Amino acid sequence: MNILFLYFNIIILIKCQPYLNITKEPDIKYINQTFHSDNSSEKKKNIILGIIEKYSLNTILPFFKSYIYSEFKNCDLVIFVRNVSTKIINYLKSIGVIVYEVPSEYKRISTINVRWKMYINYLNENKNKYNLVFSADVRDTYFQKDVFENYKNHEPFLGVAIEDDTLNEKYDKKWIIDYVGVEKHKIIQHERIICVGTLWGTYDKFLEFSIMFWDRLISNPNAIEQGIANYMFYYEKIFKDYILKSDNFGPVMTIGVTKRHNLILDSQDNILNFEGEIASVIHQYDRKPDIVEKVLRKFCPEILQPVTNNNKLMNQTSQYIGNISNNYIDSVYEYDQIYKKLKKYKFIIYFLIVLELITLILLSKMTIHFNRRNGKIVSFKNKKKYKLLRI
Repeated sequence: MNILFLYFNIIILIKCQPYLNITKEPDIKYINQTFHSDNSSEKKKNIILGIIEKYSLNTILPFFKSYIYSEFKNCDLVIFVRNVSTKIINYLKSIGVIVYEVPSEYKRISTINVRWKMYINYLNENKNKYNLVFSADVRDTYFQKDVFENYKNHEPFLGVAIEDDTLNEKYDKKWIIDYVGVEKHKIIQHERIICVGTLWGTYDKFLEFSIMFWDRLISNPNAIEQGIANYMFYYEKIFKDYILKSDNFGPVMTIGVTKRHNLILDSQDNILNFEGEIASVIHQYDRKPDIVEKVLRKFCPEILQPVTNNNKLMNQTSQYIGNISNNYIDSVYEYDQIYKKLKKYKFIIYFLIVLELITLILLSKMTIHFNRRNGKIVSFKNKKKYKLLRI
């Protein structure tokens, strides 16, 4: 029993280590010190924007491999990085990704928020270069075809992805109430969730929203970005004349809470939207283990080692999900909150774990002495005598 307790505490210590590691973040410099604009071409490009932090290469491979597979035309892929390995940066450059590291001046701002400032800076430095803009969470998004083909020659718009749930969902409800209170949440509680993990539009509208959004994030550092965004869209009705929504009938599908039996795949393992067409972008696919397995087989077969049965395959897939989720606890936002709390009580947690380990070791020694003394308990005062007897 004592051995089990000891094993349990060691596991806790190992699991808590990622949360408790608060070593000073090194200063990060731009790979290129300034953004360079190339407006020599008369035809404007499209652009995909994203940001990554502390991910392994395998975690992000589906995003980039599917981008290559989808054969985007006249498009730049720009990724901002923070605390990632040189191996990842070199890989991104090798496939033509434009890479910038987040400046150290923003190191106290969470990655999920600072990305909007990075997008603003880059787009402002590259005026008149881009037509359409698409931003995405790199970790749990993959492409099935060129998303920009759906919006050729479109009037100014801002595209948002709609989830299969309302703002009464427990996390979104809490985020909005924490931001503006119960009464305002009640007014919009029956609206469907807008997920800011993907957001797109024409250059001017995307940039305009990003500037507005960044101002809110900076003014309300403790608020969660998705709560702010849904309040802005539904209560304040910003961009109401320019919004284009994409639910599961549209080109961008957010499938995290969509029932698995409602998702239909074709013979090439492409997910079809509810109109029966191949969706361009799939977000939150990591919540569906069998979809993860199909994505890996299609785009990254090298990640899946040879297996002899389905159980091993599912275990391998589950392990991959655990890695890409980065200890994902229902939502990335809850993970951030737990991380902050654990950092705050770091030394108390260490002290309690060490104290309990010492206690268990002492108890273990008492048990050994008890067994070897033929039923008579030997106190710690007699420990020296016991050792002499054993010699």
